[in-house]
Amino acid sequence: MLLLALAMFSGQTFSQDIENIPLAKPVTVSGNIDLRGIAYSADGIPARRKPFSYILSGYTNINLYGSLDIPISFTLSEQDRSFSQPFNQFGLSPRYKWLTIHGGYRNLSFSPYTLDGHTMLGAGIEINPKKFHFGIMYGRLNRATEIDSTIGTVQPFSFSRKGIATKIGYGDERSFITLSTLHAKDDSSSTIVDPGNQDLVRAAANSVASLAGRLQLAKGLYLDGDAGASLWTNDIGSAYAIPDSNRIIDKLSSLMPVNGTSEFSVAYRAAAGYMGKFFGLKFEFKHIDPQFRSMGVYYFNNDVESYTVSPSFILLKNRLRINGSIGRQKDNVKSQKEATTTRTIGLANVSWDITQRLGIDANYTNFSSNSKPSVVLVQNKYLLAQNNSNISVMPRLVISNTRFAHVVIASFNRSDLTDDNSTTQTTNNITSDILALNYTISLVQKALSITTAITHTSNTLSVGEFKNMSYTAGLNKSWFKNKLLTTVNGTYTTSKGPQGNSNIINANFNSSYQAGKHHRFSIRYSLLDNRPEIDNAGQIKFREHTGEAAYTYSF
Repeated sequence: MLLLALAMFSGQTFSQDIENIPLAKPVTVSGNIDLRGIAYSADGIPARRKPFSYILSGYTNINLYGSLDIPISFTLSEQDRSFSQPFNQFGLSPRYKWLTIHGGYRNLSFSPYTLDGHTMLGAGIEINPKKFHFGIMYGRLNRATEIDSTIGTVQPFSFSRKGIATKIGYGDERSFITLSTLHAKDDSSSTIVDPGNQDLVRAAANSVASLAGRLQLAKGLYLDGDAGASLWTNDIGSAYAIPDSNRIIDKLSSLMPVNGTSEFSVAYRAAAGYMGKFFGLKFEFKHIDPQFRSMGVYYFNNDVESYTVSPSFILLKNRLRINGSIGRQKDNVKSQKEATTTRTIGLANVSWDITQRLGIDANYTNFSSNSKPSVVLVQNKYLLAQNNSNISVMPRLVISNTRFAHVVIASFNRSDLTDDNSTTQTTNNITSDILALNYTISLVQKALSITTAITHTSNTLSVGEFKNMSYTAGLNKSWFKNKLLTTVNGTYTTSKGPQGNSNIINANFNSSYQAGKHHRFSIRYSLLDNRPEIDNAGQIKFREHTGEAAYTYSF
């Protein structure tokens, strides 16, 4: 009946300047123990939890020399019947002036195309004296897994994968050039492949090189870009010969092992821009080949090509800020798919401080997509043709002094998904509108704030229109020099839709008391009352009450 879930022991990574270690405490322990009792009742629907439950939880963090954190947590509850195996990942990156040494589990970023945020278990070093930059990291990228003999599956399945990443560069933020590489390979002997499933996975290898740079031409004018080339061999043990048509792979065969399963792909980005005090403009082109991938990067949005122009303005003595972008994006960059999808991508953001108290923020985005057959004739109903736009406007008024503060925020948001395909547009169009008005008054000397809000939501779909109208009121009050905090709020919502209309009441009360440095007591109550106008399969009349009492000891 009781479960002890100890347990999640997650080691964290850290970077520490060695010069500061003598000044830090050797060991620091902090944490808390929390006990909660929860009472619940439901009327009109089957209970969604037990009438009474409890949770005893604790968290302890052991800190070594101000750097290495070792968190330990546990949970004891009659509801939680799962057990989690502790998972440890430790990493160290001691630093002394321009020298950094890495060890253990690390997440380094050398380049967007080679090593970028991938967890690696190993060792490395980075040297950054003045404008010179050098880094190298060697270790394991994937842990080997084996077939689960109890269920006979290879999921998840992977070989042990090890790799080495390097970077070398010169320059600063204004102008620089950096060369980065990654060489990684699966160890085919690291795990056993079930003969019946040997076609599902193969040991692979990958070599990636990238070059990135930035050049400051004049004050505010710059060029920047990066490029990567990836050679991926899907099966390092394959006996397939290199096709005569694949000239690039054939030329690379003199430099590294390749075979008929090897694939070569590229990715690159180029940009030119100007950034002045009041005006900025950037032109950017991006291209990523289909199947471009790197063993040092978890995910690529590949098979894409785009052109974008991004202007920005700062006007009226920094009170009006405007920025945006407009561009064109397409896939099927090598004409390998049956259809090509093109998208118009655009966005605009405006922030205007009209006066010291009054301001307005506005945002607009528009993304349209169209598919055209490129290889064979495709039926219209399978071609994508849609437009997704969103506009939001939010005026704001803030009036404050030492005694009180008034905050009024209105907002309007409209989102449209329009299907331009004549075959499917009657079922896929969606329009959503949200209109809200919020007012908060804060009495500073009384430590009291009162909030009211009105929200109208409308969603129009092919099956009908759904409308909600919500009225909210809330109060926050602190007592005894912020030792006792009390919050009360409630929302009344009227909902109208094809399945019928209903009225919903949500009410919440929270209060907590801090007794000294170590002890905190709290109580909470919530009510959910759903009252449909007509009982039917989609609208059920019910009421739920939830109460909670808690004690927390902190150390």
